[in-house]
Amino acid sequence: MPESRHFILGTAGHIDHGKSSLVRALSGTDPDRLPEEKLRGVTIELGFAHLSLPAPDQPDLTYELGIVDVPGHSDFINNMVAGVGGMDAALFVVAADDGWMPQSEEHLHILSYLGINRVVIALTKADLVEDIEFAAEFVRECLKGSIMEDAAIIPVSSIKGEGIPELQTEITRLLADASPPADFGKPTLPVDRAFQVKGIGTVVTGTLSGGSLKVGDNLRLQPGNDIAHVRSIQNHNSSVQSAVPGMRTALNVPDLTVAGRHRFGVHRGALLTGTDAGEPSETINVELTRSDREIPGQPGTKRVLPAGRRVRVHHGSGSMGARIYYLDGGSLAPGQTKIAQLRLDDPRFFLVGDRFVLRDWSGQSTVAGGRVLETNAQRRRFRSDQQKSFLESRAADSDSLHSLLLSVLRRDHTATLQKLATPLRSTPAEVQATLKSLADSGTCRLLGDRFADAAWWDSQIDAVRQAVLAYHKSQPDLPGLPLQDFRKSLSREFSNEALVNELLQSIEGAGVTNANNVLTSKDFSSSLADDIREPAERIENALKADPLNPPGRAEITPDGPSRRALSFLTRSKRVISLGDKAVILASALESAERAVLAHLDQHGQATASELRQCLGTSRRIAMPLLEGMDEKGLTIRDGDHRRKK
Repeated sequence: MPESRHFILGTAGHIDHGKSSLVRALSGTDPDRLPEEKLRGVTIELGFAHLSLPAPDQPDLTYELGIVDVPGHSDFINNMVAGVGGMDAALFVVAADDGWMPQSEEHLHILSYLGINRVVIALTKADLVEDIEFAAEFVRECLKGSIMEDAAIIPVSSIKGEGIPELQTEITRLLADASPPADFGKPTLPVDRAFQVKGIGTVVTGTLSGGSLKVGDNLRLQPGNDIAHVRSIQNHNSSVQSAVPGMRTALNVPDLTVAGRHRFGVHRGALLTGTDAGEPSETINVELTRSDREIPGQPGTKRVLPAGRRVRVHHGSGSMGARIYYLDGGSLAPGQTKIAQLRLDDPRFFLVGDRFVLRDWSGQSTVAGGRVLETNAQRRRFRSDQQKSFLESRAADSDSLHSLLLSVLRRDHTATLQKLATPLRSTPAEVQATLKSLADSGTCRLLGDRFADAAWWDSQIDAVRQAVLAYHKSQPDLPGLPLQDFRKSLSREFSNEALVNELLQSIEGAGVTNANNVLTSKDFSSSLADDIREPAERIENALKADPLNPPGRAEITPDGPSRRALSFLTRSKRVISLGDKAVILASALESAERAVLAHLDQHGQATASELRQCLGTSRRIAMPLLEGMDEKGLTIRDGDHRRKK
């Protein structure tokens, strides 16, 4: 069965170097659609065309190329940037009779900043020069040190059709080892056109990325909560039931209105995403790079970019104002790369790994480019040690899903699958599988519906053990650390009750038990603390004076130390509690129980009053003592009498 792979091929190059003519020669479609463009012979707006090319050596595979033709004039550079964001490959156009020009250099910077490294150079107007090899060598010299220095240079003449087959072959060769545009289940459509069609409603176009769409799906207009129902889909003027990443896509979304002067709605630069894509960001942490190549006529490309400078961020098909702040507090010079924070004028939806271009606020210079390290970033903790480590880790290995997930766990200690997966260019299933491998290797822990950094989690368990041991040392007479006191000492990560329960379950393996809401070391045996030794001796002596007629509880515990001492004696079974008011020595209790059993052996049965008289004690002691013997199964009560069981 024939297979199609969809890619976006975008043009780039200086004004009047023949980009639109070349697109027309390649595809048979004139990308200039505005009357003013045809009148002036200058591309102003983005133009679009379609080209099908057979894959080399694969007869059943076809490359379906959506061609985006961008303006080359410096006045329309913002329109140019809006068109290149979704490119898979670039068709860089240089006129053989004109050579490398200022906009050639600026377009090279923009492609570099956006990470577009699949490039073929079309040396147009080849029929107008005598020495085409010299013209090609001149261009090659200008490309040294750039991402395009090894790009193929194909001389062509759009008018005569010369070199067009060779250019098409080179385009297919360029895409032969390219993976299809990633589908990670998060469809995003940067809108480059939005208009109304009578009887149809709102139509938007753009290059689909991140995930597939089908008729009937719902999309969210970012920023905001407007939901758009996809009534129909077109790809290059043909109706389709679904669209995949890399497709030029037109959507009929009648629920949306086209933005007007005083009307909110969809417009070029807006983003349509899946309904569960997450929230737009007001602040993003990024890695910024500046080229050390100067753009002729743009002095801003030679000056440092200071902190606090106002810039314009070009992302997808849109742009917004922002201010720059650097992690090291300095500035960014040509040729440098630094971690920075962009504080946006308006919220914008980003994913980690998204690339963007920075132009100066006046719109005269392209000054930098970068990639997103963190969405929805916090401004206050930007330069904290934890955040610095987090950002440096991401900048060092931003293509590794392992590293991206670990950076969050090491900074935040715990996170849910949703929190980890939402801002990434990965599916939840891919994130979950990676987390499982991290758990299998002992790097993270699965705790209910949360994941935790293993080193941090183990340190929390050890902290519990150390806290319990410290409590035993300071309070050797008490059974252990009250759970209520322990909860108060927990850090902010444990605001989640389920996580607290996971911790309490995990401490069992560290030799700590939780019995009756008291944390105790398994090896702990209570002992008298120095400050209650004397009160304990005093209590025992008081109880020994008349063992079966002991003083009341309140009488022997007039203060705090004596109450602690009695609590210790009771827990250690040296003293037995008989109700709320009475206590008795354990030895006296055992002696009394033997006396009761001996009396019953002799008489067969006896009333409580008879047994009290036998013991020579009061009702206050006799009744709880006899009831205790019933509970132990030593005696049985039968009406007013008791007998041995």
